[in-house]
Amino acid sequence: MMGIRSYIRHLLKNKLYGIVTVLGFAISMTFVLLLSIYIQEELAVDEFHVNKDRIYRMENEAVDFSPPIAQDLKNSIPEIESFTRVLDSDARISTADSQKMKFDYLGVDTSFFEMFSFPLIKGRPKEVLQTPNSIVLSKSLALRLFGTLDVVDKQVSINTEHKFMVTGIMEDFPKNTHFKAQDAIVNFKAFKTLWGFETILEEYGFASVSIYFLAKPNTNLPAKAPEILERFKKDYWLYKDGWANSLVFTPLQDLYFSPKEGNGTQSNSKTLVLVLSIIVLLILILAIGNYINLTIAQATFRGKEVAIKKLLGSSKGSLLLQFVRESMLLTGIALFLSLFLLKLVEPVFNSLLNTQIDLDAKIGFWNLLKIVSVFGFIGAFSGFIPALKISSFRPIEVVRGQLRKKAKTVYGKVFITFQYTVTIGLLTCSWIIVKQTNFLRSKELGFSKDNIVQIEYLGAMNEKATIKNALLNIPEVEHVSLTWQSPLDGGSNQTFDYNGKPMSFQEIAIDSSFFKVFDIKMIPTQAAKAENGVYLNEAAISALEIADDPVSFKMEEFTVPIIGITNNFNFNHLRENIGPLMLRHLGESFYPQNIFVRINGKGMFKTLDEIKSTYAGLLDKTPFEVRFVDETINNWYIKEERTGKIIGYFTLLSFIISVMGIVAMSVFYMQQRRKEVGIRKVNGASITQILSMLNKDYIKWVGVAFVLAVPISWYALQSWLQGFAYKTTISWWVFALSGLTALCIALLTVSWQSIKTAAANPVEALRDE
Repeated sequence: MMGIRSYIRHLLKNKLYGIVTVLGFAISMTFVLLLSIYIQEELAVDEFHVNKDRIYRMENEAVDFSPPIAQDLKNSIPEIESFTRVLDSDARISTADSQKMKFDYLGVDTSFFEMFSFPLIKGRPKEVLQTPNSIVLSKSLALRLFGTLDVVDKQVSINTEHKFMVTGIMEDFPKNTHFKAQDAIVNFKAFKTLWGFETILEEYGFASVSIYFLAKPNTNLPAKAPEILERFKKDYWLYKDGWANSLVFTPLQDLYFSPKEGNGTQSNSKTLVLVLSIIVLLILILAIGNYINLTIAQATFRGKEVAIKKLLGSSKGSLLLQFVRESMLLTGIALFLSLFLLKLVEPVFNSLLNTQIDLDAKIGFWNLLKIVSVFGFIGAFSGFIPALKISSFRPIEVVRGQLRKKAKTVYGKVFITFQYTVTIGLLTCSWIIVKQTNFLRSKELGFSKDNIVQIEYLGAMNEKATIKNALLNIPEVEHVSLTWQSPLDGGSNQTFDYNGKPMSFQEIAIDSSFFKVFDIKMIPTQAAKAENGVYLNEAAISALEIADDPVSFKMEEFTVPIIGITNNFNFNHLRENIGPLMLRHLGESFYPQNIFVRINGKGMFKTLDEIKSTYAGLLDKTPFEVRFVDETINNWYIKEERTGKIIGYFTLLSFIISVMGIVAMSVFYMQQRRKEVGIRKVNGASITQILSMLNKDYIKWVGVAFVLAVPISWYALQSWLQGFAYKTTISWWVFALSGLTALCIALLTVSWQSIKTAAANPVEALRDE
């Protein structure tokens, strides 16, 4: 108890050391706790499913297969117990008494609720999807439609004409699943009527379905992949034509971190989680290292205390235990403060990582006990190294004044160099990520994205002209185009055989105003007036090898006229190169999905309100969304922007921890050199010379850190940029600016102490000699 009291007196006497150490630990612990909770949640996705160890998704280079494949494999592979196909879609749903509302749903097989452990509030897993017109509503959608959960056997309408019977109510999908939140689940057979796709269950040409298999207990379904692959190469067009070459069964618990997103799923970057894990480790190392560094630097001020205790009979072991207890006490104070800080930064953290961490639910009694135990261990570990150092002091060294010299260890310099290596590396990465994000957002896409509004088309097929003309009557509206697919969603894939080799084009259906709305350059060909012709982009002409005579091409047994050639504009995220694109006439064959409205930019908000009111007046109380095209394109790069912000915030945190440590270290460093400064001043050294001498060590440490940080951060950034088809350059000035920033902060941090020491009266430093 006496030891603790003396330690508290020591902290009160050395306030800078106490504040820096406690605050540094508290800030570090706050972010370590938040990141640890987030990482733990991300790694626990889909853990709640009872059959999690037996569920696999079949994948090739993508995740899409034809619907009949699932039943074919069930009939021929003994290891398969059951399967479910998954296909996502959206539509409008209503009741007799409610207005239409947009909802997202999955089409699945009847085994879905038996394979996966999504809880049902109403209904039984085996029974809720038995008929093609069955629908299971989420709790949220049921309350929005009916205001109650007692709705089993009630009727809903999808897209007005399709009637479905509510057979169950499910809990809203939790956040810890790789499936996106869904408003409803329907029987897979429902697509026969919803899409008018009568042969969907037998259609091998439609390869857009994700397939999940439940393996029988104690079997090894992934081991059957090579056998199935060989069969597919012989019998399945997707493999025979070379569109797919691999086949694996990916375990359910690996799907959340898979780069292949299937129908109705979401994913996270395993690289991001790894980066965050490394950041947690670095923050811990910085915090622990700061404590060790400062405590060892403080050793000279506790030398007399150690000497007296040793002379009074204290053993090295008892002193060791005392200093470890002191470290644990300090960590405990910091932990208490960090729990308070957690609630302050929780909203910012949730916004930054686009998550919903509920700290009140997470920090219960047992979790709190775990946290206290872990940080108690960290406190003990942090105190052990300085405790060894301090408890090994010899009383005679204190008497002779040799203790100051022994405290000047290499350790402090090495650790400060490490701190600045981390800081310069993080700062460089943060700036390059921001530079890449700005590059992506400002890159010319080959089409105009400004002053264009996108609206979902909700009219009937025979209302296209009416809706288009009504919008064109608004004075500020210049052009209106209706499309099926668009440059914002990548189009729909169209594969066909061309001269004996497989060809893959993306396809968009457009009306005659499309090129004016997006300001896309189009050159008519000699076949410009041909019926049923298509427009091709330059990449498609190149792929077909018909640049010399671009009039027509063979698609299977049909000759398709080429009525125009467009420039290569981007129609996908800039991670992808521009591929072949085919633009068809919308005509009566395609139901339009989008309305694009180009406005002249005058009175933007007033025009937008007029567009909304005009369009709403043509619909039957159906809600709709209006968004700007440039805003949609900017949202493509939210992940990159978020990654940059994350690294930026933790760069700032590393700066704060480093600065706090160096402020305290500079105090002790200057105190150790007071006598040397006094002697130099007596011998005629100027203040400028003294400042140069005191600061050169810090400049040297930053220089070494810069040399270490540059190759590490360059390699990391090169690897990250490989994921983009279009990328910025890693400019030399970014590294130089990062190093200069670190140097300026280091000099500003220590200069006030250097100036104070250099300006001090040398008599004060030498009076005891």
